[in-house]
Amino acid sequence: MLGWTARGIAEVIGLLSIVGSLAFVGLEVRQNSVATRASSNASVADAFIELNLLLASSPELARAVVVSFEEPDKLSPEERILVLGMWRALFHVWSNGHRQWSNETLDPVLYDSIVSEISTYGLSQDASVEDIDGRSRSMRWAWESERFIFNIEFQQFVDGLIGIGSGAN
Repeated sequence: MLGWTARGIAEVIGLLSIVGSLAFVGLEVRQNSVATRASSNASVADAFIELNLLLASSPELARAVVVSFEEPDKLSPEERILVLGMWRALFHVWSNGHRQWSNETLDPVLYDSIVSEISTYGLSQDASVEDIDGRSRSMRWAWESERFIFNIEFQQFVDGLIGIGSGAN
């Protein structure tokens, strides 16, 4: 039989304490990562909801958006401010999603939907969506006007998706 000394028992207890502490820290880190991802996803989703509510509750903005779908250059100065503000809000939501994706805190499904939305609006290839050509025209007009506001990584990301600017292939 092994002879257990007080020192040996203390070393085993110390080792078990270290292993237990590491396991606890690992679980805490994992839970924190899940909470961070959930918070990022909720933040992006809430921003989309707020923007949609704004569009649904503002007849002036809705009318200006319709004009921008047809011919953005025909917007009055007031309508231009409304429409560019709406697009900037959407670009900021996309930019936030892109940053969260880069930080690995955004769900891949949510990120894929952002990429799909930018690509659809930017490339105007989905004839199944009503007014997609108008959305594309308006989005490109707004992006070319407002892209300077955003960081270079996001500019290149969007440019690459829609085939304009310095990120075009």
